[in-house]
Amino acid sequence: MKDVLKFVVFAGLFAVPFLTLYVENDYFFPFITGKNFWFRILVDVTFAAWIVLAFYEVKYRPRMSGITWSFMALLVTMFFSNIMGAHPQSSFWSNFERMDGYVSLVHTFMYMFVLGSVLSTKKHWNALFNTSLGVAAAVAMYGLAQYGGMIDGANRIDSRLGNAAYMAIYMLFHIFLAFWLFVESRNNMLKFVYALAVVMFVFVLFQTGTRGTAIGLVAGVLTMSAYIAIFGVQFKQYRKYAVGLFLVLIAAVSIFVSARDTDVVQNSVALNRIANISLGDLEIRSIIWSGAINGIKERPLIGHGQSNFNYVFNENYDPRLFAQEQWFDRSHNIFIDWLVTGGIFGLVAYLSIFVWCAYYLIWRPWKDENDESFTVLERGVLLGILAGYFTHNLVVFDNIVSYIFFAIILGLITSRVGIIPKKIANFKTDDVVTTQIVAPVVAVILAVSIYLFHIPGMQAAGDVIDAFRAQDPVERLEKFQVALDRDSFANQEITEQLAQQTMSVINNQQIPEEVRQKYIAATERELIRLAEEKPGDARVYVFIGSYYRSIGQLDKSAEYLELARAESPLKQGIIHQQGFVEMAKGNNEKALGFFAEAFNLVKENLEAREYYAAALFSVDKSEEALALRLPESDEDVSDEAILRRFAASDFLIGTANQAGALEFVTELFEYRANPASTGRQNWAESPQTWATLAYLYYQQDKNEQAIAVLEESKEKLPAFSATADCFIANIEAGNDPQEGCQ
Repeated sequence: MKDVLKFVVFAGLFAVPFLTLYVENDYFFPFITGKNFWFRILVDVTFAAWIVLAFYEVKYRPRMSGITWSFMALLVTMFFSNIMGAHPQSSFWSNFERMDGYVSLVHTFMYMFVLGSVLSTKKHWNALFNTSLGVAAAVAMYGLAQYGGMIDGANRIDSRLGNAAYMAIYMLFHIFLAFWLFVESRNNMLKFVYALAVVMFVFVLFQTGTRGTAIGLVAGVLTMSAYIAIFGVQFKQYRKYAVGLFLVLIAAVSIFVSARDTDVVQNSVALNRIANISLGDLEIRSIIWSGAINGIKERPLIGHGQSNFNYVFNENYDPRLFAQEQWFDRSHNIFIDWLVTGGIFGLVAYLSIFVWCAYYLIWRPWKDENDESFTVLERGVLLGILAGYFTHNLVVFDNIVSYIFFAIILGLITSRVGIIPKKIANFKTDDVVTTQIVAPVVAVILAVSIYLFHIPGMQAAGDVIDAFRAQDPVERLEKFQVALDRDSFANQEITEQLAQQTMSVINNQQIPEEVRQKYIAATERELIRLAEEKPGDARVYVFIGSYYRSIGQLDKSAEYLELARAESPLKQGIIHQQGFVEMAKGNNEKALGFFAEAFNLVKENLEAREYYAAALFSVDKSEEALALRLPESDEDVSDEAILRRFAASDFLIGTANQAGALEFVTELFEYRANPASTGRQNWAESPQTWATLAYLYYQQDKNEQAIAVLEESKEKLPAFSATADCFIANIEAGNDPQEGCQ
């Protein structure tokens, strides 16, 4: 029994790093859900086996440290923050897109706790690090294949993680793990391999284009080098390496900054992002943080609970964010995030983890020369990891990858400094009791927990993909219903996907009316349930309002948009939706009021300007609409930007044309016909652009200009020549240009 338990525990601990390679394409959000579900299951199984093993053998019993107590304090604090937050279910379980929340935090602690209690020797830890380094090498090489075009991928390397920022922090941790193994190894060949790994990981990290992590790497390496250079007196050779690395890094940063405008840097999407870091990049984040601080003031001590940042963001939305993501669920700052979710108590508990790390790695060895928990080199590397990770989190946020490796580092420190409390060490139980009572009880709890807490979500994640793959609309609806009947924590996402499908189905006349009505009934039922489950969520209300608008139920759409507006009064997107609903109802004057309100919030918002101008044309206020073509002196927007936006808008062109503003419409099509202009379908290469422009000239009795445009179009688009000649012949004959032409 003991040997089996040891195997399960060690296998589970060592299996977790392999999750980085795992992508479950049969699950919704394949890069996220598979990794997270199996992390939770692996940790549950490992933790259960460890509990039983700890009953048998004292040496595997819990090692406690300040880090452990701080993490436990964080869990207690966040439990109460979550239970008293706006939506406890989201706080505890999160959703498929993030798979964060309290459950992930608890499993991170469990993984750290077992690591710190079981892996007690350098051999154990070096084996784990070598295992993870091997996995990281495979992940990095996959990323390099993306970089080289051998595997399809985004401009920024994301490898098997699906997100460049996640890939970046993964590489950052392994750069320092390679440093750790380098200083631990006595084999020169292995040292060479670890050095090569560092070079590869650094290159890949920079190719992710994640600026916060790049800065974190610099901060971490400088911290590591400085510490070893200052305190590594007995390691003369490594001290020289540290000083050299510090100076080389300073020089490298200086060279990179000076070369930021070169073609090599500017033509690289990833390097361009990093090279063009400026204080201005923090402007948007600072606006978000400012709004978040208002939310913190509402619940300063215990916060709003995990996964509830969206409530704070929506309530305190700043119109200057019009060009950004409209539904932020993180502040992208570790201090702000913990203050919002856990209040002052949560932030203090979280930061105390780092304080204890600093105590064990800096203060205790400085005060006690006999402290041999870590060598100077090991302390330097660990401080570098923590400094880099903390810097990264100042502008990014945690995910499953950073949680895992943060847990590993905390587990390593705890394994060296933690002690087994006497009461726990002295606790005795008969092996028969452990075998016949403890083990079966733990096994039953484990099985029930996995079945109740993990399986429904896994099945639902698969059901959504099955629904997408179903060709028959009836079968697709059935699959969605199966996913919803699982009653998992991701019902909001499933409902949103069902609603998207319904919008498509109801516009497809080839689908029987009976089937379309079933979609409408099912979607409305789930949307109403969602609104009841998440009261006060502006995003939910907006989605429901948009759905009703798409199916023509305008009164219901207006009702839900009004609810959304109450939760987020300054979000232009909601105000625009209200305007479009009123316009669809024929209330153009009322619609104009909404569009004017949105425009006046931030006049640099080109989308708001476009809609406001269109609304003005719709109520015959052409002069006011035309005045929006040029910016006022206090508006930070160029006339070129306005012209480009207006020219791209078929909605604006349509309303202007109906209002008889032919000169204005002509200007927009002249812009479209300009070869220097680019549009959604490259306007200048579209025959429709030239035909419309010619017709506009014809309508204004400018026949010579109409013919000149058509002659030019023949040169630009030879395939359009026959039609252009037909138009020209009609104009010269005094007929409508389009008469008899194809």
